[in-house]
Amino acid sequence: MTKKLLAVFALFAIATPSFSAYEEVECSTDPVFSEYSCNQCFQWGSKMEWDKLGLLTDLWMNVTDVKKILYKEEQKDPQMVNLDSTNAAWSQVPNADKFWEYTDEFNALYSDTDFGYVLDAGKSITWLKSSLSSAYSLDKNTAPSWSNIGMLIYSIVTHNILENWEVSMDDSNEHLECVLFKSWDTAEVVVPETPKKLPQTGPAEYLLLMILAMALGFGALKFRTKS
Repeated sequence: MTKKLLAVFALFAIATPSFSAYEEVECSTDPVFSEYSCNQCFQWGSKMEWDKLGLLTDLWMNVTDVKKILYKEEQKDPQMVNLDSTNAAWSQVPNADKFWEYTDEFNALYSDTDFGYVLDAGKSITWLKSSLSSAYSLDKNTAPSWSNIGMLIYSIVTHNILENWEVSMDDSNEHLECVLFKSWDTAEVVVPETPKKLPQTGPAEYLLLMILAMALGFGALKFRTKS
């Protein structure tokens, strides 16, 4: 039992993001969105040095009145772009080949007839997620408060299925979903007081409390790709 609990705790320690709300905004709110040709834009908020981002997912939403089809061969993995290489440094663990994976509900959409993944009109699914032990890490951040330090860019390419069941190749423009991160305001950092006395718990209870605390702080970051 102890070995299993330690394994779970180690997993949480690898990829524990700082939880914060994200907000969809107009792409005109920051020039950097236009610089990267973003079609859909989000403002995450601020990140401080050694913050982690994990449990990342993307929701594919078919907001049209026709079926959509997606081919894996046309897709690119999301990328974290460093917007301030002088003052900020991002890394990802593990490497790109192990970081992103398709969800089971997305794989279930595969059509043997159409040789692709078909999403009905008005439907939505979580189609992409980071693996459980994966995370982006902000290894360095000396940038001025609230300056742009990073942008996570999700890419998706889909096609319309026409009334005659043919696939339209004229609408294959890449849809880019961009999530902007800013530098933490160091003036807002609050150092908690050191507790005078540890709670009276046995080894097993203490370990469970640690795991619970990590789990509660393990925020999920989900975005909605509309196509």
